[in-house]
Amino acid sequence: MSHPRHHRRSRVFLHWLWHFLSLLWLAPIITLLYLNLSQYVIGASVWCPHGKCNAESNSETVYKRAQELDHQDHDTNGALQFVSKALEVWFMFVATSLVYDLGILFARKGRGLPVGYLLSHLEFSDIRYIFRPLLWTSPWPHRNAVPEKRARILKLYIFAIITASLTILANLMGPSTAVLVLPTLQWIDTPHIMNTTFDNIAAAHRPTEDAGFSYCNATELVARNYSCTSYTYGPSMDQWAAQGISSITQAQNLDGQLLLGTSQEYALSFSFNATANGGMLTWVPSRQVMREMSHEVQKTQGQLAEYDPPEYPEQVFNNSLQTILKRQGPSLGFQWFCSASNVFDLNLNETQRIRCYTGWTLEKGNDTYTKCLRLGTNFDNTDYNSQFWLAIDDPDVPEYETEVEVHFADRAMYFNDTEDFGSGIKSCLTNDTSTSCDWDRIFSTTLPEEFRNISSNVFFVSYRVPSLENADGRIYCEHVTYLSFATYNVDTSPMSNTQNLVTLSNINAPADYGAPIILSPDWYLAAWSVDHNATLDGSRQIVKKLIEVLPDTYEFGDQSFDWYYFNILHGYAMGQALSMVNYYNGSVPAELNSREVEEAKEDPVHPVLHTWATIHVWAYGLSGRTSKLGTAVVLLGSVCVLARFFLGLVTGIQERSTVEVLAAAFEHRHQGEFEGLEEESHLAKVRYQVVEDGDGKQRFIPSKRTSRWSHA
Repeated sequence: MSHPRHHRRSRVFLHWLWHFLSLLWLAPIITLLYLNLSQYVIGASVWCPHGKCNAESNSETVYKRAQELDHQDHDTNGALQFVSKALEVWFMFVATSLVYDLGILFARKGRGLPVGYLLSHLEFSDIRYIFRPLLWTSPWPHRNAVPEKRARILKLYIFAIITASLTILANLMGPSTAVLVLPTLQWIDTPHIMNTTFDNIAAAHRPTEDAGFSYCNATELVARNYSCTSYTYGPSMDQWAAQGISSITQAQNLDGQLLLGTSQEYALSFSFNATANGGMLTWVPSRQVMREMSHEVQKTQGQLAEYDPPEYPEQVFNNSLQTILKRQGPSLGFQWFCSASNVFDLNLNETQRIRCYTGWTLEKGNDTYTKCLRLGTNFDNTDYNSQFWLAIDDPDVPEYETEVEVHFADRAMYFNDTEDFGSGIKSCLTNDTSTSCDWDRIFSTTLPEEFRNISSNVFFVSYRVPSLENADGRIYCEHVTYLSFATYNVDTSPMSNTQNLVTLSNINAPADYGAPIILSPDWYLAAWSVDHNATLDGSRQIVKKLIEVLPDTYEFGDQSFDWYYFNILHGYAMGQALSMVNYYNGSVPAELNSREVEEAKEDPVHPVLHTWATIHVWAYGLSGRTSKLGTAVVLLGSVCVLARFFLGLVTGIQERSTVEVLAAAFEHRHQGEFEGLEEESHLAKVRYQVVEDGDGKQRFIPSKRTSRWSHA
């Protein structure tokens, strides 16, 4: 038989040992919260010792390696499920102790605790506990009890609410810890590096050596001899033409679809992006941006001797399942509209003329207008023009030599039989007063809102076939060009992105485009790889096809199937031109304070352009609603653990086993407190104080009875 004093010491030791073990529950929880709040990245696998688990994403063995990592992930996630369950069980022990301590604390004071609450610490873990009527009716005294103050009843309801809350919390703790314990596959951004600042775009000027034309020298470009670009960009134009023609043919099949063609720049390929916000816009990636990205992509793929810059250590990419390099840069977008029209010119002098296109209509409306431009020099603002010819010597193709005129005009003006918007342009064109008209004033006339986006900085391309019956007839395409900033994305895996295709995202909203930009016609000549006022022969695929479709395109307009060929070919030519336009960067100061960084981000004219990568890895994080709910639950659980710890320090309550509670109940001498009470709801309302005798044993003392009835 053990000595009572030894038994008491052992009980005290075990009590405080469990007390501190309960507090230790916070250690793994704090660790998990840190991992999730800091978005800790594990790597390509959940099991990634020392942060090294190469996914070999740029290797031919990538799929075999992916299977191996998937098997490891399955085993590791299974083990973490057991960890989650252990944390749940651990918390359940703590919550049980807290409910017991609170119950004893309430039972020691006043008139004790209702019988319905005495075993709450054993029952609360069952979610059905909160739906038991006894939980909510026991605080009210039974009919034979001494009347109770409502403040005491309210305190008992507080105990009931706390217990019910712990029931919900304990049942949520399992899934909550699982959410925090188990990592997920996430797309994580590496730190954004302030790469450079945007200074200006070179669109308004003729191409120079800065455009990056490898086989062109300054003398050729100054002389407007852009045929030097044919070695690199002639084949790419023909490739686009061939892809467009092929795709139109494929689209005619029952399950066919029109697909955009691609073009290559250094190690990357690209296509166009289209947005329908605020009108259909076609966005063209910048070849300069892709030249800058090509070096990074090749380094990431391990094709260059040196590897990533210091900001991107090798293991960041090796330890990811997939890597997408991203870079902010300018992109040019254009709206365009093509139509068949007659044209007339009014020559003002040797260097100036007014060019007018008839039969012009608004996209939404039925009124027909004549649209006029100023061409030449010595007007108030910028007006440029260029031209070249297309010719073909093939017995199988009719001889349709084609004149291509390219104009840029800062302003356009409109009139019809009944309206010229107060400009006076109609009388100046129809009467012999053109030399005395103030053309600068006429073209500065304010136009209605629906004309404004298509009347400022207009880029025109017209195609004329002199050998046709109507020699003055033209197919013309008008464009307005916008500058925006986009994120360039490229998946670096040669397995999933075999063509190293670049896509655009996060293009600015329409309200941020600003006014249309000035665009020199010579960029269009550079796209065709043709000298100013020269002839491009029919050895080029795009020349041959364009000359072939022009006659029917002009005669039948959009009723002709050749109309679709023409639009595709012209659209690719315009996209080629915009992709070539270079831009100039500014420098980023070595040190910027937080305010200067934010100002640089918000600068719409000279924004800071960032570079970063998005990696697909196993990581912790709080990106979803379930993870945030899990965090809230474990934080409340932590409060409960701390409450139990401090409550134990203050009260010194030692938890009794179920056997000890039953023994105390059996030793209790009945004093008639249950007489006349048969229903469970009445029995549960009988109150007992729980005290300890001189030997440290638990004793139950019933509350006084009375014949008066307080509440049924």
